Order: sequence, then structure tokens, then C-alpha cells
Amino acid sequence: MEDSRRSLQLRVDSCQRLIHDVSQRLAQRTVHPRIVEQLSRLDELLSLIDQRLVTDADLSRIEASTNQLMEELTSLFSHQKLGSLYDEVSVH
Repeated sequence: MEDSRRSLQLRVDSCQRLIHDVSQRLAQRTVHPRIVEQLSRLDELLSLIDQRLVTDADLSRIEASTNQLMEELTSLFSHQKLGSLYDEVSVH
């Protein structure tokens, strides 16, 4: 049961980190302030989640919403020529 709980926490953390990183990246760019404000607010709200209470169904909704948001932001990143969210890591 503990491994399952840890897996849920890691997956919630991943969604939270992605939203936070997108929010921070867009705040540094010339993007409509309303978009930045909404992402910042979402970032704050996600940080308030009590991960001990997250169920599989909750996580499915969080992940689906995060994926949908990322799909919608893809055109913004492309249009604004923002490149990739994360720098590519080269392995030598």
C-alpha cells in the first residue's frame, strides 16, 4: 500500500512541477498577463493539495487536466517561439 501511495505522490508532484515550470517560464515572456495570472493561480492551488487524500480517480483527473492544458499551451509556445520548456540534456 505504501508503494502505491508513493507512486500517487510522485505523479501529483510531476503535474505540480510541470504547471509551476510553465507558469514561471511564461511569466518571464511577453505573454498575455491573464494567461500568466491564471497559470500562477493554478500553480498556487495545486501546491495546496493534501497528497495524503488524493485518490486514483483524483489523480486521473489531475493528469488529464494537465495534459489538456499542455496541449492547449503547445500553440502558444509555438506562436511565441518559446522553444522547449526544458533544456535538452546531451549525454556524452
